Amino acid sequence: MPVEAVATTGIYCRPECSAAPLPRNTASFASPIAAEAAGYRPCLRCRPDRHLRSVEISGAPPTIQGAVALIASGFLDRFDEAALADRVGYSTRQLRRLFERHVGATPHVVARSRRAHFARRLLDETDLSMTAIASASGFGSVRQMTRIVVQTFRSTPSELRAKRRTSDVLVADGGLRLRIPTGSLLDVEQITGHLQPRLSPGVEALDGAVYRRTIVMCGHPGVIEIDLAVAPDAVELVAHLPTFDSIIDEVARVRHMFGFEEDLEAARGVLVNDPALGRLVRRHPNLRVIGGWDRFETAVRVIVGQQVSVAGATTVTGGLIKRYGSPLSAPALGLTHLFPTPEQLAPLVAGGRDEGMPHRRARTIGELANAVLDGRVDLYEADPTELRDQLVALPGIGPWTADVVTMRATRDPDVFPAGDLGIRRAMTLLDGTTELASEDDCRARADAWRPYRSLAAQHLWQSLRSVQPLTEENHR
Repeated sequence: MPVEAVATTGIYCRPECSAAPLPRNTASFASPIAAEAAGYRPCLRCRPDRHLRSVEISGAPPTIQGAVALIASGFLDRFDEAALADRVGYSTRQLRRLFERHVGATPHVVARSRRAHFARRLLDETDLSMTAIASASGFGSVRQMTRIVVQTFRSTPSELRAKRRTSDVLVADGGLRLRIPTGSLLDVEQITGHLQPRLSPGVEALDGAVYRRTIVMCGHPGVIEIDLAVAPDAVELVAHLPTFDSIIDEVARVRHMFGFEEDLEAARGVLVNDPALGRLVRRHPNLRVIGGWDRFETAVRVIVGQQVSVAGATTVTGGLIKRYGSPLSAPALGLTHLFPTPEQLAPLVAGGRDEGMPHRRARTIGELANAVLDGRVDLYEADPTELRDQLVALPGIGPWTADVVTMRATRDPDVFPAGDLGIRRAMTLLDGTTELASEDDCRARADAWRPYRSLAAQHLWQSLRSVQPLTEENHR
């Protein structure tokens, strides 16, 4: 969604802002970041930085969309632009040129804006000290934070805090509270319906629309809560953690898990054109692919779910957590353990019949854990195609498992597990035929849904909820 910048005031606004500048003094930009790169600051009345997606990438090449997603996950906090360019297959010069064309700012400016806007949110919503805010936002010092905040907002952090509205401040009731914009409306019923049967016992819990889970921060356990229904355009994160240093990365995990940076409008525009699939898209216009909090955890859960029911996979996962996960010293809210780490699951490479699963499947989990530890599988820095190849090279992992892992863990938007039994049955029901759709037919049909086949698959799985119980062996 574009923003309107006003040359005479130096601010940019949402299109619906009540301000009425003369048309000759205004200019349109594709995103808040593009306006900021041109020297404009966000309007204090309509707060466009709060309500819009951080970067507008509709129509951008998939590689640029992937680069933006990497920046949103903190890639440039650890590496430089040259590493980002190498990751997506461009020279640094090409990457900067494409970013300026499709995003309106260089990768460095996008990363800088990410940290500045997160600091602004902490200034508005919390009473954390300037030192704590700088650390939580990924800045090396208060001085660095001040410099970047002034460049972005034309005000110092202290001045911004003095201007905050009383309604912006969230009561810190036993934890740090933050609002996280969703980019578009959430289908809360779909999200909770997906999560509920798949909750890892002891690690995750769901209380109505509030999702809770255990995490590790700086080597120490903590708990986060995410209220999915607090507002139409935002969720609320409550963090009970030993430190809030670099919590910007945990917020990025929330956005990644629920797909807040994805352009649902663009995806719907493609999928709704299919006469049959379009019916499903119109029925659930805000449906999205739900990922996982941790990529290794997500991959393990997918392996456990091979050829068993969702309920059965949850039971087996609970057994793994009890035997290998670290118990909390003070269990609370039904949460008792941390999910096992690769180090803790690596011994499963020897297999075993007491793990509540077939010997070969236990060994596959151990193989994955060891491959993550020695670098043969890179769940975080490898691109989805490379990761898929790394996964299928391991014993016990086939195309279906690799597809679902890349869909859920890396959020590849264009994955279609055509051999999935649930997909084949949903396609059969969609077309009103009696013969089970073949894998080849499903794959050929899905070509028209590129580059949003992952969302198409999610719509097909969702359609099965109304016609049969959640017991399909591959119903993800």
